[in-house]
Amino acid sequence: MAWNYYFKDRSGAQNGPVTLEELSALAQSGRIAPDCLVWAEGGEPKPAGQHPALAGLFVGRAAAGAGGAGPLEPGFPVWGLFWRSIVFIFGMALIIPAPWVGLWFYRFIADHVALPGGARLRLESSIGESWWLFAGLGVAEMIGPAFADSGGRGAAQIVSLALSIWLTVRLIDWFCRSLRAERGGLSLFFEGGALAYFGWIVLFSLSIFTIIGWAWALKYMIRWLCAKVSGTHAFEFVGTGLDLLWRILLLTLAFAFVLPIPWALRWFIEWYVSQIVVAPRAVQQATAQALAA
Repeated sequence: MAWNYYFKDRSGAQNGPVTLEELSALAQSGRIAPDCLVWAEGGEPKPAGQHPALAGLFVGRAAAGAGGAGPLEPGFPVWGLFWRSIVFIFGMALIIPAPWVGLWFYRFIADHVALPGGARLRLESSIGESWWLFAGLGVAEMIGPAFADSGGRGAAQIVSLALSIWLTVRLIDWFCRSLRAERGGLSLFFEGGALAYFGWIVLFSLSIFTIIGWAWALKYMIRWLCAKVSGTHAFEFVGTGLDLLWRILLLTLAFAFVLPIPWALRWFIEWYVSQIVVAPRAVQQATAQALAA
């Protein structure tokens, strides 16, 4: 008789029932970590790494290094992230230094994130390839205020929003295409469209009126962004709406007190990055086939 299994994923959410084959496929995909609880119906929960049918899968993934599946591994220094974030914000606002500051900041972000197994990422791009993205975003932010006292304020805000959305989508695609792994084998691109991204922005904006529903709208928007990354690896955001809600509220509170900002910023960014599970396409496709069987 086939047992029904239940499990808690990396976000702590309970899932099931699934078969043992489906459970194994989820462990291979990285959605289940060795310390996530799994149990058969009516049985006692235990860490997945101690389950006889799953323990070998985690050993194999560790040996595979960058070829395995699992969450991204961030490692940001507190003060390095803090002061660079301030420089990035002011540099983008001043427009002229935006191309240099933007590329410099995104290189820092990539340098402090690793694939499962420890293969560090890096950003291979030049000012010539990216200057128009960062300069354009800086200009887009200034269009609205520049026409604030004129009769064309409404039209200016529409132009600003449309330009910002289109450039943001292009920026995500540039970032994906420029990412490399120190052991090779990484080639990505973003296939999401500006119109679809605009739809998510509208949904998120409307969800703010629900007081707390914005966190779940944000979760699904991030999941859409991850799902639209194509290439050698597949990405999935496994954080929950509740996780986003209380963490963003706590981050906001930290900003209100000023002094905790550097530590709170690092705490939130590292959690956010660690909620993105990445798997080589071959592993992701095998998982999907196992779940569909």
